[in-house]
Amino acid sequence: MLLRTLLIAAALLTFAPAAARAEDGVAYSPAYEACLAKPENDNTLGILKCGEAELKVQDARLNKAYKADMADLADAAPAKAALLKAQRAWIAYRDADCATVQILSGGTIAPIYFQSCYLKHTALRAQALEDLLKP
Repeated sequence: MLLRTLLIAAALLTFAPAAARAEDGVAYSPAYEACLAKPENDNTLGILKCGEAELKVQDARLNKAYKADMADLADAAPAKAALLKAQRAWIAYRDADCATVQILSGGTIAPIYFQSCYLKHTALRAQALEDLLKP
């Protein structure tokens, strides 16, 4: 039981805001780092506020990259269909994965882990979409 608890805790810490920064290859905005560094945001509400703002940034980045990729594939219907299918599968995976993180974390910190999971997945997917059609 202790080993299981330690493994779950280790998995959850992967998504903590402080641990999920550039060390994991995740590109967050400088504004996010600055927001988290403010003393008044050193609490649950502050962390969630910073994360909400960064999630908007990363979601816009993801949408921009997805639209650019789809536009670049305008003359390749099979590739566009494949990208659409992949994006839908990614959304389902992200939602299921983050729901699991939230359930496993429990307690008052669950919203932070849930948001951090969404943020990390979104930033990584945005990067993947930006890199998808690079030469």
